[in-house]
Amino acid sequence: MGRGGGEMSLINDMLRNLEAKRPDDLAKQNLQREIRSLPPAAKPRLRPGPVIALSGLLALALGGAVLHIDNQLLPLLGMAETSPPALAALPAPAVQSPAVPAVTATPAEVQPTPVADDLKQAQGLGGLTMPAAPVLPVPDPVAPPPREAKPEVLPAKNETAVLKVAATANAGPVSIEKSPVLATPRDRADAEYRKAETALATGRSGEATEALRGALKHDAGHVPARQALLRQLLDQRKFDEAMTTLQEGLDLQPMQTGWAMSLARLQLERGDVTAADLTLSRSQAYAETNADYAAFQGHLKTRLGAHRLAVAHYQRAARLSPGEGRWWLGLGLAQEADGKSAESKEALRRALASATLSSELTAVAEQHLR
Repeated sequence: MGRGGGEMSLINDMLRNLEAKRPDDLAKQNLQREIRSLPPAAKPRLRPGPVIALSGLLALALGGAVLHIDNQLLPLLGMAETSPPALAALPAPAVQSPAVPAVTATPAEVQPTPVADDLKQAQGLGGLTMPAAPVLPVPDPVAPPPREAKPEVLPAKNETAVLKVAATANAGPVSIEKSPVLATPRDRADAEYRKAETALATGRSGEATEALRGALKHDAGHVPARQALLRQLLDQRKFDEAMTTLQEGLDLQPMQTGWAMSLARLQLERGDVTAADLTLSRSQAYAETNADYAAFQGHLKTRLGAHRLAVAHYQRAARLSPGEGRWWLGLGLAQEADGKSAESKEALRRALASATLSSELTAVAEQHLR
């Protein structure tokens, strides 16, 4: 064989020696059978660093054959005596790097150290334990970010209720204080009125009178107490106090026509006809259907000489109570004084026809008919 055949034989022997000294070669270890496929979604891409390093080793071997001088192979940077570091499977990259175009490296630029450093850096960043076989790890599913717990917001009414409950709880045991309920003026007047009734039942009129006075001090509008006090005062012949008590009651309650007639009688007995007529006039609106009230007014108008007004009051009384002879007698006398003798005689006859007149009043009617 010529020189060229010897060189080729030498290259083949060198390649066989290199392959015998590289236990991590993928062809000898049959590691292709151990590679497992990933799910279709994840397609990791090998980093270009180890591929470039492996290409550099092959280029270094070919360059050594070319640089052969005197059947001696130039030292390949110490790689002939020491085996290259074993290649381990790379972990799946966290972030896919953009494709790097292949660069042909020169023998001086290729060193085994960057490959080992790159593997160590990948282990440090990924925090992965390199397996014995180059099995590509399947990435864990990405968990969704935890939701922030929102504080529960109570409505305004519930917050108020919670605050009230808390305040009640912190207040400790609740003490209930009993306070006497203050009686109203009407309640106190009722109590005095009952006391007066008890005193009257046992004959203690003086004590009853004082109790009735006290009742009116508590409630001036207490009608039963005022009425009972008036009876007591009239029985005791205390007319002045009775008149004052009647006037105070009428000032508060002018609708009490009975009190007005009682006061007018007392005033008439005192000789104050004008005051009596004024008293009845003030309460007349509440006595339009009261025949006695109208007849009393007619009598006062006759005493005052207002005969025409007296006729009007007596006519109202006779209309309200046509069977009462006294009202017809009063009407006849008022008409006679007003100069209406014909109407007067008719009214006097109706008075006698009623058969309700006393003997004295019958004599008066007969005398005026003659």
